[in-house]
Amino acid sequence: MLTIQLRRDLKFNAAIFFALVYFTLAIWFIPGYFIRDANLVLGLMLAPYICKINTGQFSLRYLLPSVFACAFAIMAPVNTLFFVALLFVVLLLIENTIGKVSDILMLLMLLISPVFTHITRMGEFPLRLWLTTQVAHVLTQTGIQATSAGNQIQLGNYEFSVDPACAGLNMLVMSLLVCLFEIAFYQRQTGKRAAIWLLASLCCLTIGLNVAGNFFRILLLVTFKIMPGTLMHDLTGIGCLVVYVILPLLAIVKPLVARFGIPGIASKEETSTMIIPAVRYPVLHLFFLLIICFIALRITNADNLVKPSGRIELPGYHKKQLDGGILKLENNEALIYLKPTPFYAPEHDPMICWTGSGYEFENIKQDTLAGYTFYTATLQKNKDKIYAAWWFDNGSLKTVNQFAWRWNAAKNNCLFYLVNVNTSSPQKLRSLVGAMLCQNLFSYKLREK
Repeated sequence: MLTIQLRRDLKFNAAIFFALVYFTLAIWFIPGYFIRDANLVLGLMLAPYICKINTGQFSLRYLLPSVFACAFAIMAPVNTLFFVALLFVVLLLIENTIGKVSDILMLLMLLISPVFTHITRMGEFPLRLWLTTQVAHVLTQTGIQATSAGNQIQLGNYEFSVDPACAGLNMLVMSLLVCLFEIAFYQRQTGKRAAIWLLASLCCLTIGLNVAGNFFRILLLVTFKIMPGTLMHDLTGIGCLVVYVILPLLAIVKPLVARFGIPGIASKEETSTMIIPAVRYPVLHLFFLLIICFIALRITNADNLVKPSGRIELPGYHKKQLDGGILKLENNEALIYLKPTPFYAPEHDPMICWTGSGYEFENIKQDTLAGYTFYTATLQKNKDKIYAAWWFDNGSLKTVNQFAWRWNAAKNNCLFYLVNVNTSSPQKLRSLVGAMLCQNLFSYKLREK
């Protein structure tokens, strides 16, 4: 009996030790990584309600995700990969100490973290352009003369810009949090658990409803000429969110959970038996703990992991190496930035840097030259106007498709550059972009034309 009790005490003490270490890591890491916004506050408020632990039902389902996440974080010790590894390892510990955790917890943590923001930014800009085109097309079909140019819609003497707020991705996380809350609510009502495939399907449906809601939002704003900064502009957005996202989810989630849910969720009246936390497989968790601590000590900026080529030259340009591996090439006619970008790095298009310098982006659109596609925009700051273009380039592949260049970089273990060209006139911009697109800048010097 003493031996059994001793083992229980050791496992209990081990659980306390692991929990304290991970809690300390979270306190050290999370404040500098998470974005303090309404989504984070709402997510943390909902967490105690929507996340349930089935005590005594232990699981090793997060073992493989923990192994892969830690492996990626060791190869590239950046904040995002460290967070994912820490998340999976902690979930594995909980499910081997207390009990099986609701799948909603993992989705919730990913949603309110910058991980989801990095993912959505890859599709945000193409979505804005697509919404602009579709709204202009629908208006034209109804007899209203409307034209689209990039992210702008021209309606008579009025011009509307589809900015990130209008694209609705700022409300996407809020919509998904509402979806998770409804799933948790109906799980409690029906006594059934939504499997991971059902959770993923409902989240995808929510994303689709969000896109549809923002299509109608833009359509209403343009049709009735509702300008930004007005009360009606905000009310229109809230109304579309309620009508096209929240109400359809209320009608859809309950029957799907009742029909496809897995029995096994305790009812509201049923109380759980308290158990003493005890670590199962303590050696395994000690191994993961050491790995997580090792990664935490090596965390660095993604820019520090890339080794840009120092042999890039353009005749007639003054070259200057900036922080983060960025190469600045400048002469009297143009300003060019070449930023090395690994496949796992967050989106960092020129809109982030130039907006931080006080410039406003106008007339953003996708253009084509010599069979290559690139983005163009006009940057305005007081009386200063810059004509800019950008794309991703590794010498052989030149594209603006986020998934294409990231997949190519990961598969071939090659480095891509974000190429940002800036000139004082659209004619100069098009000429220089044509010269750079038609040659391999990263293998040999760009010949003068």
